[in-house]
Amino acid sequence: MKRNKIASLIGIEGGHSIQSSLGILRMFYELGVRYMTLTHNCNTPWADTWNDSTTNAYTPVNNGLSPFGIKIVHEMNRLGMIVDISHTSHDTQVQALQNTKAPLIFSHSGVYAKCSKGRNTEDDVLGLLVL
Repeated sequence: MKRNKIASLIGIEGGHSIQSSLGILRMFYELGVRYMTLTHNCNTPWADTWNDSTTNAYTPVNNGLSPFGIKIVHEMNRLGMIVDISHTSHDTQVQALQNTKAPLIFSHSGVYAKCSKGRNTEDDVLGLLVL
């Protein structure tokens, strides 16, 4: 802020936008997208979303990330695109943290211990962030 500059990132809210295509992911990067939330309010074929425990709206299909989901995380790392794990399931969060080679973000998640909503991040996942 000393130079009176601000920054904003262009992001994709939900990996469904890439239609399970590494080529489309690369195209979005070329267009200026610098982060992508792996899921939004539904599963993708390669990553599980959070689940509302009161309705069980989404049944996990991958128990986290599929092998292709791990490829997506690696490709995002290679491109320099930030992996965003807001809206993802607990297992997806853990597996993204285990497989990323670069820092990732929770762009708009809270701490579950402070606000017990299904979309928020549990303490054991936050513990994986400790350096």
